[in-house]
Amino acid sequence: MQEEKGPYIFSDDEARSAIQELFGFPSLIQGMKAFLPEPLFQLIMAEKDRVNSVRDFQERIARPLLKAIEKDSITKLSASGFEVINASEQYLFISNHRDIILDSAFLNTMLFDHGFRTSQIAIGDNLMRHRISELIFHINKSFVVKRTGSPMELYRYSMLLSNYIWRQITEKIDSVWIAQREGRAKDGDDRTQVGLLKMLSLNCKGDLKSYFRSLKLAPVAISYEFDPCDLLKAQEFLNKRANPEYKKTFEEDVQHMLLGLKGNKGDVHFHFSEPFDEELEMFDTLPNAKKQLETLAEMIDARIHKHYKLRPINYIAQDMLTGGDAYSNYYSPEDKEKISAYFEQRFRLLTHDDEGLGREYLLKMYANPLINQLAVSAW
Repeated sequence: MQEEKGPYIFSDDEARSAIQELFGFPSLIQGMKAFLPEPLFQLIMAEKDRVNSVRDFQERIARPLLKAIEKDSITKLSASGFEVINASEQYLFISNHRDIILDSAFLNTMLFDHGFRTSQIAIGDNLMRHRISELIFHINKSFVVKRTGSPMELYRYSMLLSNYIWRQITEKIDSVWIAQREGRAKDGDDRTQVGLLKMLSLNCKGDLKSYFRSLKLAPVAISYEFDPCDLLKAQEFLNKRANPEYKKTFEEDVQHMLLGLKGNKGDVHFHFSEPFDEELEMFDTLPNAKKQLETLAEMIDARIHKHYKLRPINYIAQDMLTGGDAYSNYYSPEDKEKISAYFEQRFRLLTHDDEGLGREYLLKMYANPLINQLAVSAW
């Protein structure tokens, strides 16, 4: 039987040859020319032949592209919490998941801008169905999380993945970013999947407390003022309700990616929390590994919910859901008028929404971060 190939990122030699292959696709060149401003397109075409390493790719290709996206679609990009992490250390960054590409891309931008090495990125194999995307992600320090295969194949790969992530951090190779769940939290309710933590722990040879300390697990709260894909996510919910067999295609994934890149995101903020340390002492009081992993998931969620940056849209969405004005102190009449018009425009575009469930889903997408933060504050 052929040995399972585990997760990997490209070496500098592989990156050099991958760049040549990547820019040999006419469809990529045509797509870039249609999508990018002419000066940025010309810059990338000039810089591609100077890429001799993964770092070169991130500095010469990815960074200018992300700066252009920031300029065109983000009002303000900010970060906080860098005082509690150290540029000489490696971490396992676990964050909520809003955008297919930009969550990890801008996290690395924030790290780079603050003097940190960029992290490796865990990405689902559903995004590796085309050679172009496979090359782009691998050159950009991404490794695959397998989601398709037999239960035995997935288990064997998960073992390799767990060991790979542990080695990157404990051997001080790189930090690693992974989303707290498979797929995006499309309803804005950010919850860590216990199954993810179980996968991470498969490499554990001793107690879970020491193991997760060694991973330096640091939650990251990512908040977008506006989600460019909010309408698509609400429509997907309605499509699944109308047809339980509905499954998003790769082409629809691409549509979400492109809209996520180009659409208005407003104010975007990243908050980095310190890695769990003393908090893990409570593991000694818990009866078994299952309860320890469930508790760790709750701890991650609490950090993300607490540090999610709320804006007027979150408070207005909750008031629109309840039909009240309990949070009117957090927004102005002008905010209410502008945001209400934004939602009404979205509601009109929904199909199969005779019962108003899509409308409710879309409002909850923005209200849930507020509801979750209030729940943490009540502890």
